[in-house]
Amino acid sequence: MSVHVPSYWAATAGPEPEDLGPLPGDRTADVAVIGGGYTGLAAAYRLAGDHGLDTVVLEARAIGWGASGRNGGFAMMSFGKLSLHDRERRWGLPTARRAVRLGIEACERVRELIAKEDLACDPQPDGWITVAHRPDEAAVLQERLRVYHERLDFRDVEYLDRRQLAEEGHTKSPSAHGGLRIRPTFGLHPLKYARGLARAARRRGAAIHPDSPVLEWTRDGSWHVLATPHGRVRARRVVMGTNGYTPETLHPSFRGRTLRATSNILVTRPLTAAEWDEVGMRTTEVYTDTRTLVHYWRRLPDGRLMFGGRAGVIDTPAALARRRRWLEGRMVAMFPGLRGVGSEYFWHGAVCMPYDHIPHAATGDGDPTVAYALAYTGTGVAMATYLGGLAGDLAAGVPVPRDTPVTGTGIPRFPLPFLRRAYLAGAYLFYTLRDR
Repeated sequence: MSVHVPSYWAATAGPEPEDLGPLPGDRTADVAVIGGGYTGLAAAYRLAGDHGLDTVVLEARAIGWGASGRNGGFAMMSFGKLSLHDRERRWGLPTARRAVRLGIEACERVRELIAKEDLACDPQPDGWITVAHRPDEAAVLQERLRVYHERLDFRDVEYLDRRQLAEEGHTKSPSAHGGLRIRPTFGLHPLKYARGLARAARRRGAAIHPDSPVLEWTRDGSWHVLATPHGRVRARRVVMGTNGYTPETLHPSFRGRTLRATSNILVTRPLTAAEWDEVGMRTTEVYTDTRTLVHYWRRLPDGRLMFGGRAGVIDTPAALARRRRWLEGRMVAMFPGLRGVGSEYFWHGAVCMPYDHIPHAATGDGDPTVAYALAYTGTGVAMATYLGGLAGDLAAGVPVPRDTPVTGTGIPRFPLPFLRRAYLAGAYLFYTLRDR
């Protein structure tokens, strides 16, 4: 059985889902799902439970091995990297308003699944604060509030000035110059949630096989044939749910479509009451800042601080050690009272970036028998759950709403995709300088 990266989540998630093993031989199915993270498991849950289809999930490693087991655990109503102004400018006001509602529905879907399936994943109360990391960014957040209220008809958001952030127990960071608080977002234990989804999908009849990488994907008439090390699945339809770990050589629909970026997370030891008083976080809300290369953090249920940031192109041991020191330095710069605390856990994983900066759920180029959902840009807990279900609907031949580009358009290819790593390195340099 594959093992997870040595993260805090892996250390505290408990046992793997019971009685799962590699695909043991050849079989047929109505639908094959590639990927055992949130997208694939949500698709399988929908396909087997709502549509009554024989569904097989093929995961290359352990359930939740990729981003679903490594992320910060933020079930967010926000998605993609387009600003609110850009959404309205590109899509029009009605579609921009609908996109806000789509994000809320995604969060509600996660809460609904947790309650319905009794998923033991440590869900926290609602609350997400975006912190202005420079004084000039406070005005940016105030403008964002105006757009939410006056243009997008979304009221569940408020602006907190620096004094309110400190006095109301949100943060005492010297680099917090104001904050935008949105409620339909919450924290959870991401790997427990992935494993809970797997158990729920199995209860609904889906077959789930970890350690079953798809090595070859061919066609035999109307059948898709997926070969793994120990067997083959012949399926009428396929769902691709591999996000930042999507192999581009399996199917032409996925070549040149995504850019893999790196996000890094550390977790401290449990902080003392005095240390938490220095930090000023009395709640378990989730936090991001206004950097393009965003920093994100939260107080965990056992009193540790989780802190994350985007950086890194090379993953050698020396490069990872430098990134760990860099991230610890960023944490101390934000919370000077934690100097010397360091980190007990550090890990990294892939974030899936699309060329148009938004996630997509659609069918393959000219092939309605291939559905996919991917490209969550680091906000995939809620959106992967939501769009994974829609990918399941697409694979079942059920129409889905096409009222935003998320489901109304396919994912575009990068121009000159062989230069994607160069794009990433240049973007890291440019935005690091701009975010200072």
